[in-house]
Amino acid sequence: MICIAESGSTKTTWVTFDARGREIDRSQSIGLNPFFVSSDEVAHMASEVFAQIGNEKISTVHFYGASCSSEARNKIIADGLKEVLPNAQIFVNHDLLAAARATCKSKAGIACILGTGSNSCAYDGLDILDNVPALGYALGDEGSGTAFGRRLLQGWLYREMPPEIEKAFNETYNTDKEEVLINTYNKPKPNRYLASFAKFYSDYRTHRYIQNIIMEVLQDFVDRHVVKYELAKSVEINFVGSIAFSFRDELSRCLQQRGLRLGLVIKAPIDELCKYHIES
Repeated sequence: MICIAESGSTKTTWVTFDARGREIDRSQSIGLNPFFVSSDEVAHMASEVFAQIGNEKISTVHFYGASCSSEARNKIIADGLKEVLPNAQIFVNHDLLAAARATCKSKAGIACILGTGSNSCAYDGLDILDNVPALGYALGDEGSGTAFGRRLLQGWLYREMPPEIEKAFNETYNTDKEEVLINTYNKPKPNRYLASFAKFYSDYRTHRYIQNIIMEVLQDFVDRHVVKYELAKSVEINFVGSIAFSFRDELSRCLQQRGLRLGLVIKAPIDELCKYHIES
């Protein structure tokens, strides 16, 4: 049996299918980002995922994950999986390659991720050609849930919100400055905390203040990432992730303003990624 795992910072989706391409099992776990988890934590989660299937039945695992872009970080994931699946072939790749394979298949294109975090790449139909650096929640993550949450909290703390939006924010979150700062600077996984505020934009997206921020945050991603690729004006710009899926129309407008074409937008790459491996 073959398992395809697609992991963001928030969750991991595991899909197992047999040699005929029939899906056998699908489950979810927490995100396994090697910046934030150890090999032991990966092994513990994998043991739960494969308990019902049977570890010995898994022959191959293709794991695609956020931050899996260096040998050292990939080894954290691979070692944890190997502990649970000692006889399986383990392939650990970046979630950017997952996005490219899911949206572009064998065609050239730009593949972008807009979820809890953000990233992008130029893809030639086989390999990633170029990647504008992703700098994480502290220095980058433009266009992501983290960026949306950060911008919303800034507007609230700096007293920039219109009264009706401030009232809605206070009623929704019932928080204070101290709690925001503790969660951002002292507790684990601050990126997830910041991204948790992104839903507010969907709930109040018709308000001009919120709509302006949506466009500003997305345009920041387009300008700092997408337009940097030489291929950008000759291929489609594809997206995966919950933020991209939620704000597809706004993304389209941002791209049009720069003379770019929107391609495929999918919430999660896992189904298209499974098709890619089944058909390969």
